Amino acid sequence: MPKPTHCFLCFLFLFCFQSSDAKVDFTNEVRPILSEYCFHCHGPDKSTREAGLRLDLSEGAIKDLGGYSAIIPGKPEDSELVFRLHSDDKDEIMPPPETGKRLNKKQKEILEEWIKQGANYEEHWSFLPIANPDIPTKSIKSKSSHPVDRFLAQRIENEPFQFSQQTDKITQLRRLFFDLLGMPPTPKEAKSFLEDNTKNAYTKLVDRLLSDQRFGERMAVHWLDLVRYSDTIGYHSDVFMEVSAYRDYVINAFNKNMPYDQFVIENLAGDLLPKSTKQQKIASGYNRLLQTTEEGGAQAKEYLAIYQADRVRNFGVVWLGATTGCAQCHDHKYDPFTIKDFYSLAAFFSDIQERPVGRRNPNLFLPTPEQEKKLSDLELSKKEAEKIRIEKKPSLEKERNQLKAKLVKKSENYNYEEPAGDQIEKFERIFVEDSSPLNAQLHGEWKLADYPVFSGSKSFVRTGVGNNQHFFLNSKNPYEVITEDDEFFAYAFLDPQNPPKQVMLQFNDGNWDHRAYWGESLIHYGRENTVSRVKMGPLPELGKWVRLSVKAKKVGLRRKAKVNGIAFTQWDGTIYWDKVGVISEIDPRNNPELSLKTWTTIAKNDKSLPGNIQNLSKKLENDRKNREKEILKSHFINYIYAKAPKDIISFRDQVKDLNDQIEKIDSEVKTAVDAITNYKKTFRSMLVSQSGNKRMVRILPRGNWLDESGEVVDPAIPEFLGRLELENRKANRLDLAKWVVSKDNPLPARAFTNRIWKIFFGYGLSRRLEDLGGQGEPPTHPKLLDHLSSQFRDNGWDIKKLIRSLVTSDAYKQSSIPSEKLAKADPLNRLYARQSRFRLDAEFVRDSALSISGLLNNDIGGKSVKPYQPEGYWRHLNFPARKWQAGQGKDLYRRGLYTFHCRSFTHPAMLAFDAPSREECAAERPRSNIPQQALVLLNDPVFVEAARVFAEKILKSAQASDEEKISFAFQNALTREPSDDEIKVIQKLLKNQRQRYKEDNKSAMDLLKTGMSKYDPSIEVSELAAWTSISRSILNMYETTARL
Repeated sequence: MPKPTHCFLCFLFLFCFQSSDAKVDFTNEVRPILSEYCFHCHGPDKSTREAGLRLDLSEGAIKDLGGYSAIIPGKPEDSELVFRLHSDDKDEIMPPPETGKRLNKKQKEILEEWIKQGANYEEHWSFLPIANPDIPTKSIKSKSSHPVDRFLAQRIENEPFQFSQQTDKITQLRRLFFDLLGMPPTPKEAKSFLEDNTKNAYTKLVDRLLSDQRFGERMAVHWLDLVRYSDTIGYHSDVFMEVSAYRDYVINAFNKNMPYDQFVIENLAGDLLPKSTKQQKIASGYNRLLQTTEEGGAQAKEYLAIYQADRVRNFGVVWLGATTGCAQCHDHKYDPFTIKDFYSLAAFFSDIQERPVGRRNPNLFLPTPEQEKKLSDLELSKKEAEKIRIEKKPSLEKERNQLKAKLVKKSENYNYEEPAGDQIEKFERIFVEDSSPLNAQLHGEWKLADYPVFSGSKSFVRTGVGNNQHFFLNSKNPYEVITEDDEFFAYAFLDPQNPPKQVMLQFNDGNWDHRAYWGESLIHYGRENTVSRVKMGPLPELGKWVRLSVKAKKVGLRRKAKVNGIAFTQWDGTIYWDKVGVISEIDPRNNPELSLKTWTTIAKNDKSLPGNIQNLSKKLENDRKNREKEILKSHFINYIYAKAPKDIISFRDQVKDLNDQIEKIDSEVKTAVDAITNYKKTFRSMLVSQSGNKRMVRILPRGNWLDESGEVVDPAIPEFLGRLELENRKANRLDLAKWVVSKDNPLPARAFTNRIWKIFFGYGLSRRLEDLGGQGEPPTHPKLLDHLSSQFRDNGWDIKKLIRSLVTSDAYKQSSIPSEKLAKADPLNRLYARQSRFRLDAEFVRDSALSISGLLNNDIGGKSVKPYQPEGYWRHLNFPARKWQAGQGKDLYRRGLYTFHCRSFTHPAMLAFDAPSREECAAERPRSNIPQQALVLLNDPVFVEAARVFAEKILKSAQASDEEKISFAFQNALTREPSDDEIKVIQKLLKNQRQRYKEDNKSAMDLLKTGMSKYDPSIEVSELAAWTSISRSILNMYETTARL
């Protein structure tokens, strides 16, 4: 039985309640209240549902809860819900006080009246099939026959206001240019429309702009926000990733008016289409646009869970207008999406091959036609090299193996003994004596002299001023350093009448960083006190032959270094050179070519040796078995020992020759392969989807990637939206894509149409663009949304046709200035009885300034570019540390769409105008009005430079007076004449700025030098600076940066 307080409250309710004849709208009035105040505890999510009560479904609301029900249709006085709403008991009142939520009087009355009228539930509007409502008949509010106008007029039929007047022709022109192209018209473009007085002038303009290539760029900005396109990976180091070809795909898709259903399928599963084209594979790069990590300590399993959640969130918002991400940890609290639905959707993407942690290299190359031709030539060279290897290598290997077998037999009976200490030998090699080196490249003058001579019959003489030298290089018979005690020497005779101030010997073993010098330190080569510049002592004695020598170790020449060149360098004076060479004392006990013991100690680090030899040499002497010792000894005698018998050395040389031939064949193949690999690095590339073995996907309770107790799931669409009919196979991404655009799915057409409406009217018909579900707002004009959605879907998903239908309506052409009555009755413009006015998006603010000035680079597509950015802005971007390097030339003036996008440090000028970081899907950008925006327009180098170039254009125009120049500036920037008051204000500013810059030439020059483009020196500096200030002011006007 009800408690007395309950009965009293019901009596009070009956006494106070006054019935209304108006039918309560469940979708627009009741569901929003239940969603906001009740569904969290009594909604779809069974894990948080309390008291067994479910208020999102009729059967749950009227369920017997033990002698009472939350709702008794027709009887609000007997409904527990009504009692709880009016209770003063903190243990009974709903919502509970701790939630901080409380219904107001009007909301309570709506629920009570709804229950009185029968408490009829309706399925959520966005999940219902799309209707094709009849177009309303003529209205007293509008004479237009356009469907958009008819539906809007029906909504305000009983309102005390009218539609706003049609705006002027200039505003219509600029509105269309901003909405369809993202920039203002040029004077020439404006003239062609403004002077066209034919009846269809407006529709001709619409068709012309829809076919303009800039249309695709404008539409792409919105789309790239949705799919969270960025040039960096986001997490941790936020390094670069190459996906710019996807942006080009989107631009081209909009320009070619690709049907939206095809666009959806190619994005989600372009790589799975039969005989998929490069463009379809690029489209599938959509699946790779999420944030990833390269952090070394990151857990692969954790990030796989992060990536699958990211994909499902983005899939839901982009393609369905649904917050599927809210079902990651539990059933959705406001919509019918379950946690199983979430992970079943994730399973569709489990076939994508990717590294969970680490660099994700591009997997699709996009060469130009010219690059394709050169690549074809390189592929042909590779095939030729591989053909030669197939033909020749087997026979060479066979011959080599036969020789090796003979070598083994030859050495079996050879009696090897370790060398003794009394067998030290001296070895001398002469590089220069009586003639220049043979088989080497000679540089400088090698002038022979008959006197003085140290050895033989000739010497070489050189006279010069300052730093001068002669040298040989790339000797075909280089000297291989035997030990680091090898001593290089040269005999020098310094002319006592004209002595040099410094003498230097330089040795080349692949580089010249091995130098010894005598005398002063004047020659600039190398770094003092390093092997690249070693001081050996004072100048040699004048007028006599002196032996200059330096040990290999002293100048950094290590054992086995191959010296292929020597330079003879001097500062001033005359010097004679003779007998240049190297001498080495060879102790056979320390020589690995003469001592098995010595060779074995270094063999373990010689990677050129066969693997078994290298491994045996790593063993300690006492750990080697006799057989292993014999193997090492046999290899040493056969291939290393310099004093082996002549027949062994002969076989060894033959084996070496065959090895060289085989190595050359392999090297030519490798060179061909490397040439292809390196050439491909010059190609534009793209990270795209590649399907492979599917990963197992299981439900993660509470979204915990460590919890493996959840059910394993297969790919499936949300259960409440139906099932995929497949025969004996699991669903894949292509099945998902086709379901998205099937007639069974009402969400994509509504979501896309709603977003397109927002672009052209300022707000969506349903204002939450990312959520058409329970937490979103019902559409203000549901029949209009369904009419547009059904026409869009049923007429080939034609995007341009949809847009054309919107911009040709009278509603679109209305003024954005409301009457006083309209502003008061509909301050938020929910009824669209006027147009909306709003600031341009960040990219279009930039584009407009560049376009007005004439700096804009109109190239379509291509890689991302880096415009000016404040120095040090990236100073906290580490692992690795990076520095922003602004582009050059025309790249600096590309549209904002192409600006390099870094997720963690988005370009500051873009951020100031509310561009998103794109870490997550951004269905709608906020529109702020903050001082930083004015500061960007006045101080960012691109806007200052644009203002100066615009000023040059003004001053070079045919206009004579200041007033005419001001008019010219307004026509270029605003497509209109200035008012008298505007002219006065600007003339006053101009006078002030002229005086300022005449008195301060430095400030004027600093202003004009801003940016990479050069200012025109033929214009007086102070005059150009003054007009630059005027241009800056015009570019900073709200009207310049706004769509009215």
